Amino acid sequence: MTMFLERVDAAYTLLIRGMSALACVYLGLMMAVIVTYTSARSLSIPYSPYSFTFIEYGFVYVLMLGAPWMVRQRAHVFIELVTASVGPRTRAVLSRGVAAVSALVCLVLAWHCGLLAWEDYSRTRYDELRGQLDIPRWIVTVALPAGFGLMAVEFLRFVVSAEPMHGSRRQLHD
Repeated sequence: MTMFLERVDAAYTLLIRGMSALACVYLGLMMAVIVTYTSARSLSIPYSPYSFTFIEYGFVYVLMLGAPWMVRQRAHVFIELVTASVGPRTRAVLSRGVAAVSALVCLVLAWHCGLLAWEDYSRTRYDELRGQLDIPRWIVTVALPAGFGLMAVEFLRFVVSAEPMHGSRRQLHD
């Protein structure tokens, strides 16, 4: 059983690392498209109307693809003012509580975003801002439940693991 769980954890880690790498690639492509789009407009050269949509949707994809890995690495924004001012035992309890609340919020968001993505898919809704391009809206909303769901998993890992999410500055950076 332990070997099975280790393999599941390794596959899951590979998944969120791959998602993070994909977010990095997408961010680089967004930069290239921004330069191309801006240059084409400045030089009055025709450009694809999809380029702006690629950039706009990219913000959601980069965020949702990279966020689970950021949570695992404790690279997300959190304030250590309270957790750094209490003792180790209180810090561990407080940290697990914060992680549990964060996981719950992410699960609620994943659920509601999942319903939205399903509704967009099943009713074939289109992006109103890009109506002339006929882009189904689910293409962007499907990233939301996946990202929030995996962030919830990462926060839950901090709830049940031996190592809490918050630690003293020395513990986190050594």
